[in-house]
Amino acid sequence: MSLSSPIVSARRSSSSSSSSSSSKIWACTSKDKRHFFPSQSRARSFLNAGNNLRARARARTDAGYLLLEVLLALVVLSIIVGLVFRIIQTTSQVTSNVQFLQSQQEHSDGIYELLRKDIESLPLNAGFQTKRTNNEFQLIFDETSFNFSWKGNQSGFGTVILAAQKQADGRFSVVATEIPEASVTDPDTPPPPPIVTNLISGLVRCDWRFFDQTAGRWVTDWTNSANKPSLLECTFQVSGQPTPVRAVFRWRVASVVAGT
Repeated sequence: MSLSSPIVSARRSSSSSSSSSSSKIWACTSKDKRHFFPSQSRARSFLNAGNNLRARARARTDAGYLLLEVLLALVVLSIIVGLVFRIIQTTSQVTSNVQFLQSQQEHSDGIYELLRKDIESLPLNAGFQTKRTNNEFQLIFDETSFNFSWKGNQSGFGTVILAAQKQADGRFSVVATEIPEASVTDPDTPPPPPIVTNLISGLVRCDWRFFDQTAGRWVTDWTNSANKPSLLECTFQVSGQPTPVRAVFRWRVASVVAGT
């Protein structure tokens, strides 16, 4: 009995010590676990925060790239629109200039044909002289038909004044004034009012010369109503034309002395 009791007590003490040691180990393990899990959650929160920051930075970067792309697209679009507008403006301006030059050329050709027809068809007994003032140069045809008012032949009879008038801008216009004669049958009846026709305007240049067949030279004034020039020359330049136009008209009844 005495031998067994010490053994039993020893076993009990060993078991108790082992149980106490195991409880201590469990307690330590539990304590370590309690300390481990909070640190892991913090690490996860840190990771999540870092991910959020990276996501926000990436979103800001993407937004910055998107705004920069929009600005570049707007700049390129504005440049393209400006170039297209400039091309359209230049094309329309060139087209309008070409149309203006064509219209001026057609008008110039029409004036040339009108002067040629009317001067070459002047009657034999028509008188002629010139008159010069500061702003006007006149070619005066007496006893001639009215053909300069675009009304055709035999539209009237009297005096025709073909004048190159200087405008306010320094250019010239050619104006035809047809003055009817008084009625022979009824002298008390006043004659019709003069017919004024603006043949052409905006001439940069308008010069007249007359060929004296007797003297064999060109003159710029004609004061001798007894004779007539054989040739009438008009040099005119329409606005927009690079060079002037020289037109020569032949008078078929040249060198006819009045009263013969």
